[in-house]
Amino acid sequence: MADNKFEPSKSDPEIDEGVKQKGLSKEAWAAVSAIAVALISGAVAIITTIIPKSPIGQPSPSPSGSVSPSVNTADAIHTADAIAGKWSGEARTTSGETFTINAEIRQSCRLNEKCGTISVLQVPCYGEISLKALQNEDYEFDVSNFDSRSSPKCTPGAGEHFKPLPDGRLSYRADWGVQGILDKVQ
Repeated sequence: MADNKFEPSKSDPEIDEGVKQKGLSKEAWAAVSAIAVALISGAVAIITTIIPKSPIGQPSPSPSGSVSPSVNTADAIHTADAIAGKWSGEARTTSGETFTINAEIRQSCRLNEKCGTISVLQVPCYGEISLKALQNEDYEFDVSNFDSRSSPKCTPGAGEHFKPLPDGRLSYRADWGVQGILDKVQ
């Protein structure tokens, strides 16, 4: 045996168990790290939503020449107010197939909220839309909850993009391969 009383034997079961119980396992540290990242991400999301980034906007002329009401720029950044209303128009595939698109987007709709409806008459699809993302004036919506008039071909998910144009119309592009221009109905 070893001459030094303080040097444990490598096969001593009490020592082996003690080593196993010392500290957290790699899996536990991975879980702790994942939770920390989630908490930090959540805090950043809450803070960036609550703290306004810009001062209140000034009235601006609309395409008709009249003055539109003042809009809080911070709210406009986080809502679909810039594209609220009823819209209708045609979208085409690269092969030239045409689809009639109707959308209604409610005022004060915020990220991850139900915002209105969209329909594609030729399929047909009639669904609810929620604001999924907003980046560089590109409003991406998620479509879900298709009603009974809808075809089984309709699939839920993100990928309906709207972008305001300088002439007051709305650019529309969908990840399913169409794009077009929508005019304001009301």
